[in-house]
Amino acid sequence: MRLTLAQIETFYWIARLGSFHAAARQLCVTQPSVSGRIRELERDLDCTLFDRTGGRARLTKAGKSIQRQAEQMLSLAREIHDETSSSKLRGLLRLGVVETVAHIALPGLIRQLNETRPKLRIELAVDVGAMLLKQLDERQLDVAITTDAVASEGITVYPMGEVDLAWVGPVSHPLAGKTLTPADLIDEAIFTQPEISTIGRTIREWFDAGQCKPQSLSGCNSLSVTSELVAAGLGFAVMTPAIVRDDIADRVLRFEASPPIPPRTLSVAALTETWSGDVEFIAQFVADKFRAESALR
Repeated sequence: MRLTLAQIETFYWIARLGSFHAAARQLCVTQPSVSGRIRELERDLDCTLFDRTGGRARLTKAGKSIQRQAEQMLSLAREIHDETSSSKLRGLLRLGVVETVAHIALPGLIRQLNETRPKLRIELAVDVGAMLLKQLDERQLDVAITTDAVASEGITVYPMGEVDLAWVGPVSHPLAGKTLTPADLIDEAIFTQPEISTIGRTIREWFDAGQCKPQSLSGCNSLSVTSELVAAGLGFAVMTPAIVRDDIADRVLRFEASPPIPPRTLSVAALTETWSGDVEFIAQFVADKFRAESALR
């Protein structure tokens, strides 16, 4: 048996991207070359690594059994390379961020990565944190910037600080200037995000603490749209106040609350084999942007 790093790398990219074609594009080789490498690897290991039915390449039981070792081999190869090279993050980075990060830090981060890591290709996903962490766990993302991330096998988490959350409502509302309690908002229109999201859980836990149940919860996946609805005087929401646009900020009021809305930990979570100084650079850039907006404690 004579396994090659090229075979292992090809196996890794097919497993990660889900197709032979995508792996060939990533590796800058032809698809027949990719197929040949896997054919040789399967022959040497005497097993089938991918189920090719249904238009996608899915790992078989045998493929899943060697996935972790393959990732470790490539990680070790990168460490050896990095010891003698000043190269920076390159290739494909699948980056997921929650909308608050997208508003506050994403444009500057992408600009900085384009300038300092020109060989890096970025695929972006913007979603609620629970979905980003699920995609990360399923190896559909490499890095996720979100709240409430927890380290697990194969996932490294770097906390950046606590992100500010608060009730916001219309400046003209009769409750303006009052410290809100759950009872105050029972009959008010409230805009929320899915229950699995940080904001959805925060609102539910806040009302539960007051043993109250709101009568009007309206789901809205977009925080920017939510802030516009609040500015129009149509209801209340929980969000990071720093994301409210300047042109509507004079119509949106931050309310104190009892019980207080707790901050959430903002973190960068990444596949352990992807973790590097470059991921730490991303974390530091985002943290600095949030602190500049006074959104991070």
